[in-house]
Amino acid sequence: MGTSIVKFQKNNSENTSWGILNGEVINKINLEFIDHKALMDCYLNEREKFDQAIEKNDISQNSVIFHSPISRNIQLFAQGVNYIEHREEGGLQTKGDEEASFFAKSPSSISGPNDDIVRPEDCELLDYEIELGILLKKELHKHTKVTDATLGDYIGGLFLSNDVSSRDNMFGAPMMQWYRGKSHRTFCPIGPVLYMLDKGDISQLYNLQLTLKMNGKVKQDSVTSQLMHKPPKALTDLSEFTDIHVGDCVLTGTPGGVIGGKSLKTMLAVLLNFKNDRKRREKLRIAQKSIATFLQPGDVLELEIKSLDGSIDLGRQTNTIVQA
Repeated sequence: MGTSIVKFQKNNSENTSWGILNGEVINKINLEFIDHKALMDCYLNEREKFDQAIEKNDISQNSVIFHSPISRNIQLFAQGVNYIEHREEGGLQTKGDEEASFFAKSPSSISGPNDDIVRPEDCELLDYEIELGILLKKELHKHTKVTDATLGDYIGGLFLSNDVSSRDNMFGAPMMQWYRGKSHRTFCPIGPVLYMLDKGDISQLYNLQLTLKMNGKVKQDSVTSQLMHKPPKALTDLSEFTDIHVGDCVLTGTPGGVIGGKSLKTMLAVLLNFKNDRKRREKLRIAQKSIATFLQPGDVLELEIKSLDGSIDLGRQTNTIVQA
């Protein structure tokens, strides 16, 4: 069984620490790690030292502030439209032979699991996307065939994330602005748990349930068995054109249930105004707001990922939307 690691700050302290989450309590790790990569190195290569540094004194998780267990000095990759129901609500084909879709998010978008999500001034179509994140423990500097049998050699950990998206900014330029629409500060809450995998845990990878609630109502609910392009293929495809370093992360895609969706007006807004940025964004906003209400200041999101048998629990995020 793996280890649930958290980065936290006591309410009466200015310092952050690393710890092990055991149910409702945290046991501090008496070691200094500059980032999650240093922690992972110690966990994987100096396990005895790591285990001996865990304090026995319990700290209530109700007395701490959780920080993202993933540091910002990484590459943050993401998979797009990677669940069939999400492709369908976006008006995309689901024949089964579609290529995997990738994009990047700025690591400066990473925020804590309970931090506010800031809606930018020029954003009217703010959306959520619950996603399973994977942490790489082995570099890929050439095209490599990764299989289910070898996947455990490459994935070191799992975490809960929210790929927050500004839909109007994503479609704000002729060649699309996915990087901008996905990368605003606070647009990637991560944690609270970084679940370090041990032998046997990799078999649970496709038995994880993702649940997102908006203002108490379930909006997304799916299982990772529904992933179209699973991590072995994702890592294989990524390694074909880019280097992946130890500590880098991949968000594996979101299920159906996002706010943004297909409509004839939406498609026409993009296609008929492809060369006119201002008009396209204006028409897109009108079309999307006619079929859905997007995230507003004061809305509260609650996210969870856990295995169907309860053996893996990546914790809970609670975020409030605030206006810039």
